[in-house]
Amino acid sequence: MTEATTARPIILRRVQMSTTAWTLLCESTSATLGLAAEPVTEPQPVDDDATAAGWSELQTLGMSPMPGEITRQWMGAIALLLAAPITVTARGTYNGVSTTTAVGLQAGRGLAVHQRHLSEQGLAGTTITGSEDSMEITLFSEENLWDAVSRLLPPLDVVRARAQNAPVDSEPAVVISTGTTPASIPAEDANITLSVTTVSTGLPPRVFSAVWSVQGETLFSVTTNNVTSASGANDAASEIKLTKVPAGHIAHELMFAVAGAHEILLADEKGSAAGTAEEAAAR
Repeated sequence: MTEATTARPIILRRVQMSTTAWTLLCESTSATLGLAAEPVTEPQPVDDDATAAGWSELQTLGMSPMPGEITRQWMGAIALLLAAPITVTARGTYNGVSTTTAVGLQAGRGLAVHQRHLSEQGLAGTTITGSEDSMEITLFSEENLWDAVSRLLPPLDVVRARAQNAPVDSEPAVVISTGTTPASIPAEDANITLSVTTVSTGLPPRVFSAVWSVQGETLFSVTTNNVTSASGANDAASEIKLTKVPAGHIAHELMFAVAGAHEILLADEKGSAAGTAEEAAAR
């Protein structure tokens, strides 16, 4: 399998820190700004010594003037993720290593958080067996979104290729089996999941999600359909379909989903403004 040779991304700033420092950074920012955001990573219990070491690390990185405080610059940066109207989550597994990338987009800028994990592949799917005590934080312009998202995806050309028109009807869908799950796709060398969530005030989140599988040097889009049994009983099973797609399909779907998210936000904003105007006119 070939290794990817994508160009180095244009980054505004990139830093690495321990998971403890990252937890303190998020908790302090949330408390100071009054954000009701859910944690990006699973919170871990932190004792007093680890807390002191975490604040010392943040001071060394220039993110904290003193324990318990975060600089305004970095509070604003972290808020890009914690309070973002558009968030992207990407996960990949390859050669026993899984990665998670969480991205927040707002006002043309983004913040990405990357972490690596050890994993095992079994009948139940991918199981995380451990995580690195290291978080990589990247600040970037939205035009460089794919560079940020793909940074820790499996290092394969078919995965990291840039966006292009990727027709999904060039090859017929291959039905794997009925009653299975994407996690049990056979002969898989790598897998990738992607979700884009759009949040507007007062409205439920809108979510786009997609799954891909790599077998050899071929990229497949994975979809799940519910099928009714021949008897017509209400015991519908899940039918997993693999569709061969070209390199660049993952990037293309991400850009399409994010463009759609921006359109949703704009429509919600216009709808809210129209509603406010109607209320004012009725008074």
